[in-house]
Amino acid sequence: MDSGKQKLSENLEDYLEAISSLSENGSGVRPSDIASEMKVKRPSVTSALNALAGRGLVEYEKYKPVTLTKKGREHADGIQKKHELLRSFFTEILGVEASEADIAACKMEHALADTMMHKLTRFIKGLSKHKNAPESVKPCPDCPSRNGKACQTCRKTAASLSELKEGEAGVILCIDKSLGDLPCYAGLGLVIGSRVEILRIAPLGDPVVLSVRGSEISLRKSQLGAIMVKRVS
Repeated sequence: MDSGKQKLSENLEDYLEAISSLSENGSGVRPSDIASEMKVKRPSVTSALNALAGRGLVEYEKYKPVTLTKKGREHADGIQKKHELLRSFFTEILGVEASEADIAACKMEHALADTMMHKLTRFIKGLSKHKNAPESVKPCPDCPSRNGKACQTCRKTAASLSELKEGEAGVILCIDKSLGDLPCYAGLGLVIGSRVEILRIAPLGDPVVLSVRGSEISLRKSQLGAIMVKRVS
């Protein structure tokens, strides 16, 4: 196996990110600058650089600036793309504050497999399609990413998902916090802009089976009242 393709520890990936960030103008990076950026002592930097050099990811010689190899640059770029993707998901889809999103992205970027990254990319791209939808089915401009109380416009012109009958569909305009674990439901596709359809309603009214983003999920009718939608055909 190519040593540059071996799975790196989170620590070594952090070093690659630091070197990439410090060498944006293409010049080499001094180990002392890496130590300052990582907030570690020089011996730790030396150990990490030797490990990265052994994997063909950096060019490193004692007393000389450190540079990324082609493999190292590709690896660092991949980590950065995962960070940006996760940050975008947290801020734009879940409505998380930017500073909090950055911290979470730093922790999760190392564990995000390429296959998961591709699926998350498709998921986010799917949401963007609604930006070009007809005005009648666009998410309410006052509600995106709020995940709070439905605005007055939605209360007057839209319907709660609990009002829809079997076979009816709607585009989610806003989601009340009373729904519960919003990040969990977002992972199931219940986010602003998603199209949902009522598939089946139990004889006594609960549970209700929905179709969202190609999957079926089951919710209580009381939970559906927290989701405001615009009816669509």
